[in-house]
Amino acid sequence: MNKSTLSIILILIAKISFAQITITNADMPNAGDSIVLSTADNNSATFPILADSNVTWDYSTLVPTLQMFDKYDSPMTFTSPFNLLFNVINTSYGRDNYDLTSINIPIVQLTDAYDFFKESSSSLKQIGAGFTINSIPLPFYYTSPDVHYNFPINYLNTDSCDFQYGLPIPMLGYYGQKGHRVNTINGWGNLITPFGSFQSLLVTSKIDTIDTIYFDTLSFGTNFPRATRYEFKWLANGMKAPVLQINATEGNASLLATNIQYIDSLRSNVPHVGIAESNNPINFKTYPNPTSELLTIEYVLNKDNYTSIYISDIVGK
Repeated sequence: MNKSTLSIILILIAKISFAQITITNADMPNAGDSIVLSTADNNSATFPILADSNVTWDYSTLVPTLQMFDKYDSPMTFTSPFNLLFNVINTSYGRDNYDLTSINIPIVQLTDAYDFFKESSSSLKQIGAGFTINSIPLPFYYTSPDVHYNFPINYLNTDSCDFQYGLPIPMLGYYGQKGHRVNTINGWGNLITPFGSFQSLLVTSKIDTIDTIYFDTLSFGTNFPRATRYEFKWLANGMKAPVLQINATEGNASLLATNIQYIDSLRSNVPHVGIAESNNPINFKTYPNPTSELLTIEYVLNKDNYTSIYISDIVGK
């Protein structure tokens, strides 16, 4: 092979590797998948986020402060009554809602929140949810689903949806929410995180919501508009979930980051949530991590015992 031929081949490879990608439902999660997510300090995000073609987004300096498993469970693995309303016929999977921490109703205690999704070749939409309010489990359908993605996802696509739900709260009244989501695929390029580099599409979602509350005992109800929310999600082929997601709300003069999460490897020096530690060995080390070839595992047991080691890829396989 002569030198000129080699140069042409390298140029072609470079153009292919940095070409725009397309996201389809094959790049979304399946029931049984689990992904390690790292949460970073909210002050790590800067706005406005550059959105254009052939961009390099460098978030390699993000420092993880917390790690968790994002699990996509079959609806049949949930306890009753959630698995009675959501089943394998009408639901693809459910997951914990870590973002919802409260409902704007006095004397209401929210202890658990789940989201339930239906995936098809044309869309991924949230069809329902489940709350445990004042120790009472309350599953419910959306009267209008929240369409997170329409497939295929390509650069410069736009779409929108109106979603709504409502549920009675025993001995209190009614709580509901309606919202409007606008998705804009406004960037493509190379995303760099502490975990690696990914050819990505940037999906920017603007979400406006209004809560409705009605108290039976007072025969009184009112609406509470919530602050406009934004989701910046970088999607890559085969990654099942956003490689990086930054959630933000509108502040007085600019956007304020409320949550930053990215796909990562399991790190021993970072606090974990939802990752069992009670029977883990001490001084557990894996290196190099991440790796695509040889992996060395070192650990010390508290006492002689049988040991099981589970190794998965970044999408839980």
